[in-house]
Amino acid sequence: MILLDCERMRKPFSGKYTYCRDLATALEKESRKREEKLGLYLPSCAGPFLEDLPHVAWHKYHKWVFRAGNDVRLFHRTTPLTHYFPKNVPLITTVHDLNFYHFERNPRKKEREDRCTREAIERSERIITISQAAKRDIFEIYGDPGKPVDVIYNGVTTYDGPVTRPADAPEGEFILSICRLTRSKNLQTLPPLLSGNDFKLVIIGKDIEDGQVGEILAAADKWNVRDRIIFTGGIPEAEKHWYLRHCAAFLFPSLAEGFGLPVIEAMQYGIPTFISDRTSLPEIGGDCAFYFNHEFDPEGMQLEFEKGMSGFRKGIITPEAMKRRAALFSWESAAKQYYDLYESLL
Repeated sequence: MILLDCERMRKPFSGKYTYCRDLATALEKESRKREEKLGLYLPSCAGPFLEDLPHVAWHKYHKWVFRAGNDVRLFHRTTPLTHYFPKNVPLITTVHDLNFYHFERNPRKKEREDRCTREAIERSERIITISQAAKRDIFEIYGDPGKPVDVIYNGVTTYDGPVTRPADAPEGEFILSICRLTRSKNLQTLPPLLSGNDFKLVIIGKDIEDGQVGEILAAADKWNVRDRIIFTGGIPEAEKHWYLRHCAAFLFPSLAEGFGLPVIEAMQYGIPTFISDRTSLPEIGGDCAFYFNHEFDPEGMQLEFEKGMSGFRKGIITPEAMKRRAALFSWESAAKQYYDLYESLL
């Protein structure tokens, strides 16, 4: 049996929760075509989930003592930062990104994440990353690990739930960004894009890093657009997808991404998408996104935004092309690649 690590489903609404949920769902479908069974290492607090599969219950003491049963032949560790993994079976590990190395301000936290990642790379039979950019980081920071490092892109789930207009949705046209409010997301570069137009800027996100809202508002004050900045905090999926359907453009000037899920979510709706040329984002956006200059100078970004919006109206990038690009990133494809990798190790 292949045991999939879903320990991070202890933390609902996190990115790792979504990754584990969507990957497990896709792998369960793929497992029906394969001889090797799939099982889940799952906390009880995650609730009922893929109940037809074998489950191994998560326990706190597994941090110290965790021996997989005789039927477990391979453990897929879905993050190097978990402390819960068996010591008696081969491991493969997904390394999503090494953003902590570049942006973590807390020295103790950075040291801990570096140590966990280094140990996971050393312990694992195989390493998986979710972008070529993350793979390059592994080699640049840790050197050649002496084992294969495979890139398997994440999939994107098509949302088919209800769509609800938020009670405080802005009147008139707005542009949108969705992300955690952290330094690496680079959101303080966006207020200048409101100069010379009537757009509002809606920022959806939580897990606020100290000082980030202040930096965004300071930039808004400089450009005299503070009254057109709207922070929603965390909101339900139904409201998030209303914003995605109705925004004039999507903005994502991030400096560090392992993958860049919000970009694909925006492309699924065929809306003009403006992103940075850093880390994994060019892999995701391809020729179906508009790119901000590497230095993010305000005047340059304003021109890039105006030119991109004009080009989109003229059909330089079409909604249909963006939707086709988004469809390339499917969990069905990812699950097949994962299962092929599992079976190559057994």
